[in-house]
Amino acid sequence: MVKNFLYDEFSDRLMISCKKEGDKVIGSTRVLNMTLDFTSTNKIANIEIRNVSDYLSSLGLDVNILNNLEDAKLILKQYRDGYMIYFILKTKQGNIEKIPFNLPMNKVLIIA
Repeated sequence: MVKNFLYDEFSDRLMISCKKEGDKVIGSTRVLNMTLDFTSTNKIANIEIRNVSDYLSSLGLDVNILNNLEDAKLILKQYRDGYMIYFILKTKQGNIEKIPFNLPMNKVLIIA
């Protein structure tokens, strides 16, 4: 199974990809501590969260989950004047955390 995520402990970054074969990334945007990569069809292809352990700590979550990841996924839901991005993190022990990130926007996004 190919991993669709990478946690870099040294730089404290979590990268999650939902890019499909044939998708071409044409641009990126940075929102707070997160970078979103977009395809030519305006779909989100990748997300990178910088200082992810600080973010998890601010939510009262155990940062050790980052060193035990088995899988990571994204869920994007439109919410009022923006979107909620949920990072679904699954550990090797089977524990699952659903981590929210509020993304205020005026434009419609599509997740790949």
